[in-house]
Amino acid sequence: TTIIVATDRPKLDKEGKTYKDPQTGFTAKEVEFHKVTTFNGLAKAIANNRKKGDLVAVEGRLHYTKWQDNGVDRYGCEIIADRVEFY
Repeated sequence: TTIIVATDRPKLDKEGKTYKDPQTGFTAKEVEFHKVTTFNGLAKAIANNRKKGDLVAVEGRLHYTKWQDNGVDRYGCEIIADRVEFY
């Protein structure tokens, strides 16, 4: 089973400082999306019991891939999860 996990962090201005979003009044955030792959029982548990928006903590290792698309080298990174906790 593969899930996509979103993480966010404060957005920085040109001077490297955080700033408030003028529309919301909260600190501006940047979002990154991470592909998380699970196997066996962990994969079944996630597929059967979890839904979009669940808060998770993932523990595992990074796996890098390289492939060619029309002669152009492409690179990818995913997390191979050993453990996923839901809150």
